[in-house]
Amino acid sequence: MRKPGASKPALLAIAFLAIACLCWISSSYAGTDFFDLANPQQLSLTLFASGFGSEKYGTTHGGLQLEQTLTRYLAVAASISAYQLYQGTGFDSPLAPASRSATRNFGRFEGGVNFTPIEGTSLAVLGGHDVGDSDAPVIDSQFSSWLIPHSLHPLNISFTLAHYYNNGVTSGTVDLRTVLLSTGSFILLGGAGSAIWGGGSARNAKAQAGPDLGIFVRDLHLRINLQGGYGSSRTYGLVSFSRTFTWDE
Repeated sequence: MRKPGASKPALLAIAFLAIACLCWISSSYAGTDFFDLANPQQLSLTLFASGFGSEKYGTTHGGLQLEQTLTRYLAVAASISAYQLYQGTGFDSPLAPASRSATRNFGRFEGGVNFTPIEGTSLAVLGGHDVGDSDAPVIDSQFSSWLIPHSLHPLNISFTLAHYYNNGVTSGTVDLRTVLLSTGSFILLGGAGSAIWGGGSARNAKAQAGPDLGIFVRDLHLRINLQGGYGSSRTYGLVSFSRTFTWDE
């Protein structure tokens, strides 16, 4: 088992992102409505599922996330998910490689906050614990921002950073996409995504990258993402779905 001190760089990086965002919000909106409760407040439920397949790694997972706004710029979130690992280990696995080929299963429970400093930009920081074949803490963050949003082809940049205490691996992903087509019914995005991970049981840094497509169906608040490429896991394919429901309070 990796010693807790070995995870300090990942924890410091995630903490820095959260603190920097909070300071940015505070300085930008000091003396305004930063601390005022949102009116109306909003509760959202997001259902999600994804699958990843490659020559070396295969996994699926799904779950739900609840988010409650507090102010215009801050919300609290809680997430429950279930994972199935069919073979190997990869960029988002908290488990070390195993000699046996049987499917390994675990659940994940997380809670945290979501900062929204300006419209179109968000930073979520979550932490929690795995149960099952993975039984250890986990901490992760997700950032997303839209650039030149009023142009014909806005750009979206997003990244994630996670640390898994079970195997000591730190993982990060980056996606850069632009709006290829936008109608009253859906939005089509295209670009490229990559992942890099290492440390712990993964030892040396590993990476993968490839083109991806995204579809957003406006009326259903449904997102579909497809990605394929090549890297440390050899040729791979990734598909994910999410649907969000919201209620004003």
